[in-house]
Amino acid sequence: MPKSATITNNMTIYITADIHGYYATWQKITQLVNPTDTLIIAGDLFGTRYPEYDSPAYQPENIRAEIGDINNLYYVYGNCDLPNFTPGFQQELRFELLGKRWLLTHGDKAYDTTNIDIVVTGHTHTSDIHTQNGLLYLNPGSPIKPRDGQKSIIVFDQTPLITALKVI
Repeated sequence: MPKSATITNNMTIYITADIHGYYATWQKITQLVNPTDTLIIAGDLFGTRYPEYDSPAYQPENIRAEIGDINNLYYVYGNCDLPNFTPGFQQELRFELLGKRWLLTHGDKAYDTTNIDIVVTGHTHTSDIHTQNGLLYLNPGSPIKPRDGQKSIIVFDQTPLITALKVI
């Protein structure tokens, strides 16, 4: 849950998933986020269930040390995140932001969209922005292991609720 729910007129929402403990990628994303911005992470931030110790880029401990520095953070566990590595988070999170009701889940399990406006998932490593039955679905893909060939995150601008994929 975010430390503060401060909403400003120039706030940007950054949405990512499936970083899998790659510290340089985490740093690149967090450098984009200003103190008034929001960062939403749809799971598999740490990748501790299937650690990649053979990769020097795999540094989940450094990410864990910095995650508390993000003022407005929404994060849920993914199927590759061990909850005991970063206790206190959930598998699914519902919240209100910018007057919209959001559902944040990794997307590897079934979920209920009752009373939801925006659904954010990860898991597929494929970026996708679409509407269906009046809901906006956002999947940022993966900034390190994309399955669609595009390393990306979503930049969600509130003027007026514009979304765009950002290749990083």
